[in-house]
Amino acid sequence: MANDINFFKTKDSIFLKKISSKKEINQKDDSDGYLIDSSEKEARRIIDSLKGKKKIIAFSGGEDALNRRAIETLKINYLVSPEKGQKKDTLKQRDSGLNHVVAREASKKKISIVIDFNEISKLKGKEKAIRLEKLIQNIKICKKAKCQIKIASFAGNKEELVDELSRKSLGTSLGMSSEQTRDGIEF
Repeated sequence: MANDINFFKTKDSIFLKKISSKKEINQKDDSDGYLIDSSEKEARRIIDSLKGKKKIIAFSGGEDALNRRAIETLKINYLVSPEKGQKKDTLKQRDSGLNHVVAREASKKKISIVIDFNEISKLKGKEKAIRLEKLIQNIKICKKAKCQIKIASFAGNKEELVDELSRKSLGTSLGMSSEQTRDGIEF
């Protein structure tokens, strides 16, 4: 069992390579999997080319419709930061990229929602506050739908690594239960 997800090779962590096209897949790749950051069409091509290989596939979230199609139709292990992007918020609710239908479907297919700790730590001011509000909403939705929610460093180098205690603290402060927090740092 790994303790974190990063973009470089370290002990006890999953090493993902961030890609946006099928051309970036290397046959002699030593990564444990890929973080796909592209359109749905390109993601399908990438996933089709990885059939038969034991690679972990994470998909970078975006709009509600994209997140839903990714959960329902793509063969992924993780949906990363579904709250990311410019979305329209209503008066009573934030558009957080997740709803109870998507969360329930993710739970059925054993797809985990992943919070990118490194990306959140780089945000400032109002932008950070809005993003944290969306995360709190997503955690509540995942709690009700019994969907796994995880917190990962996604560090690019050793200086960006985040320890387990900091990730647990973020989870607790955002409203995760102690059980969710414990399970949320193991991949």
